[in-house]
This record gives sequence, C-alpha cells and structure tokens, in this order.
Amino acid sequence: MANNTSNTNNSKISSSCIVCDSSSLISITDASLFGALVVVSRNLQGNLIIPEGVKYESIDRPINNPQYAFSAVRLKRALLDGIFQVFNPNPNTTQKVLSLTNNIFIANGRPLTLVHKGEAELVALAIDNNLSTILIDERTTRMFIEDPFSMKSHMEKEWNTKITVNQKTLQEFQMLTRNIHALRSSEILALAHDLNYFSKFRELREKAFESALYALKFNGCAISFDEIKELIKEV
Repeated sequence: MANNTSNTNNSKISSSCIVCDSSSLISITDASLFGALVVVSRNLQGNLIIPEGVKYESIDRPINNPQYAFSAVRLKRALLDGIFQVFNPNPNTTQKVLSLTNNIFIANGRPLTLVHKGEAELVALAIDNNLSTILIDERTTRMFIEDPFSMKSHMEKEWNTKITVNQKTLQEFQMLTRNIHALRSSEILALAHDLNYFSKFRELREKAFESALYALKFNGCAISFDEIKELIKEV
C-alpha cells in the first residue's frame, strides 16, 4: 500500500483488489446480483474495496431515505460482514483528479464540472495503490479513462454546443490513469457467467444471464440494448 494513503482499517491493499463505485454497487444490489460480484472477486483473489465517498453515496446517505434504504441496508450488511472494506485515498490525489477531469472539456469559455468527489476518490484510490481494476457504471468518469473524444462528440450532439479540449490537462489525466481498466457491472456478470454462477438455474442458465443483464440496465448500469446482445453472443 502506498505510504501516503490512510485507511479505515489495518488491512493492506493488494494489487488484485477491485475498487467499486456507488453506481455499480447500487445497480448490482438493486438487481439482486451482489453474489455474482463476490464470486468474481474471489476468483480474482482480490478484495472488494471502496473509498469513504462511495460509502457515503451508497450507504450513509440513502439509508435514511425510505425510497433507497433497502439497498443501503443490504450494502451495509455486506460491509459489516467484511465482504468489502473502506479505504481513504490521499486527499491530494483526489483533488488532482477532480481538478484535471473538471478542466478537460470547455464550453462557452468555461470548464465543465463533470466528475464529483465519490468518482474522484475511486480513481485516486486506484492511482495511490497501483490498482488496475475499477468497477464503475457511471458513464462520465469511465469515458474519461476509456474514450474521452467519443464522450465529447456525444455531449456536443446532446447539448448542441461546441466543446473544446484542454489537451495538456487530458494528457496529464491519461498518464495518471494509463494502467487503470474500468469494468461495468455487466462485464462482472459476464465473468460470473464464465465461472458458472448461473448454473444453479440449470436449463434456464442462459435465460437467467440474459434477464440479469436487463435487470442491471434497468437498475442504472450504462449499457445499451445492442451491447447486451453482444455480451450474450460472446458468452
């Protein structure tokens, strides 16, 4: 573990850990598929970890809101059972991620604020500890890592506004995140399928997998219907 990272327990962060965002945790939990995430993490021999900001977004804040409380209760139970752990990234790294991502795109002469603290902490935790895998369904932060220019084109069409790119800032962010691979909960589900997670459904195994993908989409995972069809073909 990096020397400049403080954590809420005495555990060490191994390189095989998966850092989870609230978007994915909520999608997976609301679709009743948390077991699939546990199966994948155990196969990779990596713990599931979250930053404090993600804990706040997925547990602390919604647990007192009747509309979202049950999902928060289930996640808190998983946290108390040690299924995942909370770590704090270096605040300086978090601030750097926020500063970079929120100054990459410029519209009407002003930088666009697109990334919030929870997502910045997620990326910072991976950077601080040289982790290669983050789990995030939220589209914006994932696209900054994977394909910022496609996101720029999409935003220009959606907003009917010309967007310019601060190339220096983008390059600095890309250097920081060059070793980070972003997974969505749908891809976790495909890995779980390969690990026979759906075998308990016997002859309905493939139908269960397909239905689970749609459940993720309707519970917040940013995946298109075409991408669902492709995943079904691939497995």
